[in-house]
Amino acid sequence: MVIKELYVKNFGKLTERHFYLRDGLQVISGENEFGKSTLHAFIRAMLFGLERGRGRAAAKDDFTRYEPWDSPGNYAGVMRFSCGGRAFRLERSFDRYTKRASLVCEDDGEELSVEQGDLDMLLGGLTPGVFDSTVSVGQLQVEPGQELYDALENYAVNYFETGSGEIDLAAAFRLLKDKKRSVAKAVKEEDTEQEAQRDKLLAEISYLERDIDGIRSEYAQKEEELADIKRELAADRDFNGQRGPAREMDTGDGDGGSPAGSRNLILTGLGGLFAGAAGFLWSTFLGSRGEAVNFLTVGVIAGAVALIGFLCLAGGCVMWLRERNSRKLRGRGGGLREQKEDCRQKERIKSADKETARTGKEEQISRIQWEMGHLLSEQKEKEIRRDNIREEWAECGISDIRKKLCQSLRALELAEETLRQSAKETGDAGADAMKRKASKILAQITEGRYQGIELDGERRLSVWDGVRRIPAERLSRGTIEQIYLSVRLAAAELLLEEEIPLIFDDAFAFYDDKRLESALKWLSRSGKQVIIFTCQNREEEIVNKLRG
Repeated sequence: MVIKELYVKNFGKLTERHFYLRDGLQVISGENEFGKSTLHAFIRAMLFGLERGRGRAAAKDDFTRYEPWDSPGNYAGVMRFSCGGRAFRLERSFDRYTKRASLVCEDDGEELSVEQGDLDMLLGGLTPGVFDSTVSVGQLQVEPGQELYDALENYAVNYFETGSGEIDLAAAFRLLKDKKRSVAKAVKEEDTEQEAQRDKLLAEISYLERDIDGIRSEYAQKEEELADIKRELAADRDFNGQRGPAREMDTGDGDGGSPAGSRNLILTGLGGLFAGAAGFLWSTFLGSRGEAVNFLTVGVIAGAVALIGFLCLAGGCVMWLRERNSRKLRGRGGGLREQKEDCRQKERIKSADKETARTGKEEQISRIQWEMGHLLSEQKEKEIRRDNIREEWAECGISDIRKKLCQSLRALELAEETLRQSAKETGDAGADAMKRKASKILAQITEGRYQGIELDGERRLSVWDGVRRIPAERLSRGTIEQIYLSVRLAAAELLLEEEIPLIFDDAFAFYDDKRLESALKWLSRSGKQVIIFTCQNREEEIVNKLRG
């Protein structure tokens, strides 16, 4: 990739400025506040966009720092560059309301999509972090960032495990982490659901046990009520048995007959007497005529009839006297019979009431017994339901879904650990490749003073001067920056698929003239586009010297 032209419409202090660049080494010099750092930031913004921060961070981010005060609606620019033998035009508007980006191939007019990743493809997957840690060196920012070491580790594992850089180790770690997060979330949701189900079952068991206790309490009350009624009924039966059947009061008249009988006897007696008298007169008449036999016969018969008549008359009179006495007695005893009849009526009513009460109690006993049976049946049903739910609760520990999720989570953790172990084992080999390249660059920049660079497991740098190993913190600031520059340049060669311009913004302030000339000489021979922003003249003088 070679940047051909930068057209700054409005960006920071730069407005309507054109900058034309060429391939190879070139220097853009100017005094302080000239806008060199602004132009450096503009290149980065054109390549990767410019996002506005959130909250308090928005007050100090690059978007706010370079937003034009006078015409914020014209916050935009254009970059023309070549890549892969084709020319492109990249145009961006950074304004928060009209933010947009367009990418056009100037050779055939094909419109590409920045949003769909066409620009990322032209940059070879270059990220802002790797850009800042390799090819872009700002003021007092020579030391590479954390993302460079992560990218180097990624490169090492990819290259030494697969023989190519096509596999993205960092992306694999991100994928595993995202998948683990998703599975862990699913496990948590499953646990929450299972816990809710268990709580629901426990609540239902509690409800059933309360119902069962209520049924038992009600059954006990029914038992007491039934026992009380049975005791009352038994007491009534015992009382009636001791009293015995009621006897009718004696109301006899003492007459032994009736008025019609005494009257008939008296009439019969009178008739007999009359008949006897008539026979006696007839026998007298016969005797006067001298009929002795007939006289005696008729006389005897008449005497017998008269005797019978007398006896009947006497009996009738006796009966009549008794009936008269009896009527007198009945007249005196009428009130007593009425009292006895009232007593008998009351006894019958009381007996009927007791019978009704006894029947009601028997019916009440039957009803209570039925209710108790119904309560026992309901209690048994609820106990069976409770026991079934208890079994379901006991089996509701770990679901098959959770077991499978846990197996997936363990598999992902094992995959991540295996990948991390592989990265650790192959990281040394990747570091060796980077160290060889960086050592070669440092040897050329320092003209052989330092022949090697070492990077330990904690990413601490040291150099080898042919006799001893010297930690970087014991070296001068200029030498340290040369070491970091060597690491950056070596990393750029290892990591970047496309040739990206090297950009230096006052990055050589601590170099002496000799080391600066050696560094610029190496850069001029690198075959890359190199853009140097400086406020001094010596970089331009050395470059002119190298060209001459």
